[in-house]
Amino acid sequence: MVEVEVLVKNVEAVRLSEEPRDDANVTFDVAASLAETDHQTGQFTLKYSIAITSQPPVARMDVAGTAKLTGEEPEIEALLKTPDGNTPPPIFMSIYQKVYAILYLLSGSLKVPYPSPGLMKVVKMASPGEVAQAKEAKPPSISV
Repeated sequence: MVEVEVLVKNVEAVRLSEEPRDDANVTFDVAASLAETDHQTGQFTLKYSIAITSQPPVARMDVAGTAKLTGEEPEIEALLKTPDGNTPPPIFMSIYQKVYAILYLLSGSLKVPYPSPGLMKVVKMASPGEVAQAKEAKPPSISV
């Protein structure tokens, strides 16, 4: 069995509207990236970034950090393999599940709609450069 240790290094959130309500009807766009930083036998480390923006634009939340996978090499490879071109690898859902509590608390604090726990089923996998460009295009944020 693979053990997944997720470390959150950066959390940013911004409320994009002065009158958002936490019961507003919104959808969420998700841009995410994974990048390998270290790979040794039985251990794999990667950087992750998740950027969630509501439509209509009510809020934006960004979470970034590292994830360390420890276990048997074939099991690690299975978690990193993308089932098809449109679906994120299984490791990404594991990471999202571990950082979801942070996103939920941020949403409540900002009084904006809560993202769904199953949101990662429709994620757009982006390169780290695309995520950085998206961050530069956003308004000033509140660092938490």
